Amino acid sequence: MTLITSVFHNFRLPADAGTPIFYAALGLAAACTFLKRSPSFAFRPPKNNSLFITFVKYVLVPVLLPLVPRITRVEVEGDGLNRLRQLKGKRVILTPNHAEATEPYVMFQLSKLLGEEFNYLTAREVFDAYFPAGRLLQAIGAYSVVRGMPDRNALRTTTEILMEGKHWLVIFPEGVAVGLSDNLMPFQPGIGQFAFRAYENLVRKDGDVHLYFVPLAIKMVYVHAMDSAIDRALQRLEGKLLPRGFPGAATPQERLLRLGEALLDASEKKYGVRQPAGIALSDRINFMRELIISRTARALNIQERPDRILPDRIRDLINALDQIIYRKVNERGADKQLLRQEKLEAQALRKRLETAVNFMGLDECYLNQQMTTERFMDIIGLMEREVFGTRRFWGIRKAVVRIGEPLDLKNYADQYRVNKKGALQEISMTLESTVRAMLLELSDLCKPLKSLG
Repeated sequence: MTLITSVFHNFRLPADAGTPIFYAALGLAAACTFLKRSPSFAFRPPKNNSLFITFVKYVLVPVLLPLVPRITRVEVEGDGLNRLRQLKGKRVILTPNHAEATEPYVMFQLSKLLGEEFNYLTAREVFDAYFPAGRLLQAIGAYSVVRGMPDRNALRTTTEILMEGKHWLVIFPEGVAVGLSDNLMPFQPGIGQFAFRAYENLVRKDGDVHLYFVPLAIKMVYVHAMDSAIDRALQRLEGKLLPRGFPGAATPQERLLRLGEALLDASEKKYGVRQPAGIALSDRINFMRELIISRTARALNIQERPDRILPDRIRDLINALDQIIYRKVNERGADKQLLRQEKLEAQALRKRLETAVNFMGLDECYLNQQMTTERFMDIIGLMEREVFGTRRFWGIRKAVVRIGEPLDLKNYADQYRVNKKGALQEISMTLESTVRAMLLELSDLCKPLKSLG
């Protein structure tokens, strides 16, 4: 997924990190390669170009990795690489976490370490968001999927990739990146459906077939003291959100909370919300999130389900909006002007929904966990996305990768024949719990905020 950066942007890599430099270079190359822009709804198939992939791996990536996502190196823990090498020549689906939209960079680097080419299931909007550079994603193996709806082209292509067995497949089961590296969105059960279609076709041909899911946990860890960087990041937000001459605060945590209150004040004013004095910050945040979610659901005529966990509710709305945004507009008898207007309205709702996502970092449960450098910078990043429209990475990190035990689809085949939904849910939950446990263990690599410097 990443023509090196865009695919690394997989399910939406907002210009999250100085991507303009990279996209300027890729845009120039794309302009020479692709002269015509495809319709916005067109499926983007993978077009692996081994020569171009080699160029990206050995020329572009070494330059861009420390510049764009600010990753100086990728470390695979323990015998992780050997575990993956033992699966060479087999059909494999890699299922990493996807917190900040830079994980695709890490997966591309992992393909280099293994000497393999991957294919990457990539959200449809990525290809449009970075046109013309987005067109080059296909050359490194990315192909598109419209989330939250049956995408026959994506299903067929995934089946073909797995049946051919030439390239490993990378799928990010969370579907969206919310920007919190210590949080894991629930995995979508549909990932097993992709695999079982290929598996059943292969069984009819060969009988004894193995198709492996491999869970991966990716953790970004700052490699230097971040005291001065944190101060600069806070000053940048304070310059935008606080009036000049506003009294200073003693600690980074106090400054962060003050910024959170200022950001919330601005959002409440924008949405016409007036809260009584003395309401706790966490209650105000929860109210704003619920307001945005309920208004979005009402605009889409979707029955809201407040009993479900917040990430699932937000993801359902994102998927519903994507269905409108990427719906075909060339069908016979369709009112094209009406469809275009609905698309514009859906894009506006999508942007508003980002506010609910950005406020997740100010959740009381998240703030009350041990505050590490990485967690603190995640929250700053969400504030930056809300205020400036994009996140900035303020320090050099390393990406630490932990490889879980492979899960053989063959072991679920009998269950799938009897209860398809149950088998798919069990596969999804097993992968999710494994990645969650590995992420928790990797969090020990992070420094508590108080020990910075």
